[in-house]
Amino acid sequence: MKIHVAAAAVSVATIGTLLLTTGPASAHTYDGKDPYRSGCANSKVYTGKKASLSNEIDDSLGTIRLYYSRRCGTNWGEVTVPKNATGHITVFTSRKNISFTYRAGNGGHHWGDMVYAPSGVCAQATGSVTAGIGRVNKGSGTTAKACG
Repeated sequence: MKIHVAAAAVSVATIGTLLLTTGPASAHTYDGKDPYRSGCANSKVYTGKKASLSNEIDDSLGTIRLYYSRRCGTNWGEVTVPKNATGHITVFTSRKNISFTYRAGNGGHHWGDMVYAPSGVCAQATGSVTAGIGRVNKGSGTTAKACG
């Protein structure tokens, strides 16, 4: 009796582990990947969608731009901020979003991970920046939608 109970417990635990580690059915192999390391940025196109990362008194602390890879069918955001700035970049579609946290450095140029958004899917990018202490050193912005 004890052997059957232990075997059943192991089977339930294994199934639970498989369910927790299996990603959503709609996940694509490019989701969450770096556009430059994957080679997708080799076919990048600027969508023409950008936004200022503005603080509460509308001072610009940087810019976010939305890019698209023709070869990979993906979108991602890139920010230009002060060298000492930190923040987040999120790209989202109606189906999913992917967020990326950047740290100070890299000359103030950072990019987020990709979201698969093939032709006909709209995407947007939002970014935040912290470039010092106090509310005037924090800003955010969101691009308009780009629909391919």
